[in-house]
Amino acid sequence: MKPFFILLFFCGMTVLAQEPNNTPEVKLTGFSHPESVIYDEGSEYFYVSNMADRTEGDGFISRISRKWKEQEHKWITGLNDPKGLLVKGDLLYVTDVTVLIEIDLMSGEVLRRIPVEGAKSLNDPALDENGDIYFSDLAGSSIYKMNEAGEIEQWLSSPDLERPNGLFVTPDFILVSAWGDDQNGNILKVDRSTKQISRISKEGIGNMDGIQPKANGEYFVSDWATGKIYAIDMDGNLEEVLTSEKSSGDILFLKEENKLYLPMNHQNELWIYNVD
Repeated sequence: MKPFFILLFFCGMTVLAQEPNNTPEVKLTGFSHPESVIYDEGSEYFYVSNMADRTEGDGFISRISRKWKEQEHKWITGLNDPKGLLVKGDLLYVTDVTVLIEIDLMSGEVLRRIPVEGAKSLNDPALDENGDIYFSDLAGSSIYKMNEAGEIEQWLSSPDLERPNGLFVTPDFILVSAWGDDQNGNILKVDRSTKQISRISKEGIGNMDGIQPKANGEYFVSDWATGKIYAIDMDGNLEEVLTSEKSSGDILFLKEENKLYLPMNHQNELWIYNVD
């Protein structure tokens, strides 16, 4: 039996009703090589980083309302190659190659462009319980840290980080979604006290990108190379949740909706999935 589907176009989005998991419920268009998506409960907006064509100054941040009625695709412009996003209070932080950019969420004003000495290709930022920001440097195989005073240090640099991409901070560990080489990146954990690095995954998975908490010690992780989204627990048990397409980036999971949001870099779209 052939699968039945309905295709609708509305307000710049495509809605598809088909078999769950491997087919997105919604496809939002109008992006340019999107890399990361986050949601801020305070402003009730989604924010999407767009790498664009990697020409100097052509990168931008999109701001999309909860029900898609407001879509400001070029809300913040003049960036270079923006990737990771983090909301901290009324501030939005964006990693942009070797610079950490601070933006006022209310006004959209760029407040600071903070150079990170020694950085090569900054990626995902993550917040700890003290308000400190950790962010990855994929090309430098490093993790940087900015404290509440705005002081930045190279917190850890090691080839054992396997070119870190996505980060998620727990009270004891920093979880790392590693890009690796030749599609053999792993999910790692770094002890915050000792800085000891260990592998959670049992073997290389792919070019690992985003990492998001699921529930009960499990995490959703994305493989950029294949478009596969997995659930993994702290014992390394891996379960394939869905398959999108190549170039699924820094994902977002909203637990209250049970939805996964995938920025699709090559497709220039944001794909949204219902998750069982």
